[in-house]
Amino acid sequence: MFYEDFEVGQRFAGTSITVTESHIVQFGTLTGDLHPFHMNDVYMKATPFGQRIAHGMLTASLALPSIVPLMGKDAASHLADHFTFRNPVLIGDTITTECQITEKEPKRKWGVVHFRLLTNNQRGELVMEAESVMALKYGPGGGPTTG
Repeated sequence: MFYEDFEVGQRFAGTSITVTESHIVQFGTLTGDLHPFHMNDVYMKATPFGQRIAHGMLTASLALPSIVPLMGKDAASHLADHFTFRNPVLIGDTITTECQITEKEPKRKWGVVHFRLLTNNQRGELVMEAESVMALKYGPGGGPTTG
C-alpha cells in the first residue's frame, strides 16, 4: 500500500504466533541475552512469574511483521520504534497483534505513517504496545513531486 492508501484511525488484523521454548533459546543465543529470566527454569520458579519469560525484544520481533503485508514493496524506510511491555509472554502463549494508523505526515520524498501495535496473549491480556514509524512511497501521481 502507498502512503495515500492509509487513513488515520484505520485498523488492521496482524500476525498471530505461539511462542515456543525454541524461540526463546534461539533468540537468547543469537543476541547474547542469556539472562536467567529467559534461560533458567530453576531460577524462575522462585520469581513471581514462576516460569521463564520471553525476551521483550523477541515479543517485539514477533509482532512487527504485522505491518509488513500492509506496506509490501512500497516501504521506503523503517524510521523508529518505541515498545512498552505490559505483561510477560510465557512459553506456549499465543500472541496476536492489531495495527492502527495513528498519524500521517507528508514529506518531500515520501510520506511518514505512524502505526500503533497492540499485542495480546490468548487470555486477552495486553503484553506489548508499540509505535512503529515507517516511510512509505507515494503512489503514482500522489504526494509532493517537487521541493
